[in-house]
Amino acid sequence: MYDNWPWFRETIDLVGMILSKTDFSISRMYDEALVDKAGMGLGEQVREKLVGTRQAVLNITRSTDVGGSHQALMRASSTVRHPYVDPINVVQAELLRRLRALDARSDPSKEELEEKEILKDALIVSITGIAQGMRNSG
Repeated sequence: MYDNWPWFRETIDLVGMILSKTDFSISRMYDEALVDKAGMGLGEQVREKLVGTRQAVLNITRSTDVGGSHQALMRASSTVRHPYVDPINVVQAELLRRLRALDARSDPSKEELEEKEILKDALIVSITGIAQGMRNSG
């Protein structure tokens, strides 16, 4: 099907490109910073599914690189991207941690409410920064 159906081939190649951008260390960092012990298993399950999905793409494409024919471009792109996007991920996890801590307060002060608004704005900027950094063009 991969060889004879262009739509299917393009879909699998796009999935491979997306998978080539995934980073276990980043997802673990979010788990460690934000997830309670009871929920830690979910992140592990997602990472296990990711491994299975990567293997399925490799099996379907009969390739050794999940990025397929675009692997060299993806590797170059991630070399440029990671030094910028990875620190934003760390900052984003800290912003989320602080926002959750403020949300847990039953009677926040005026200063805490102001801090919460600043943190929300910073979180939006971090989301935008990560989204822009993860674009296909790198």
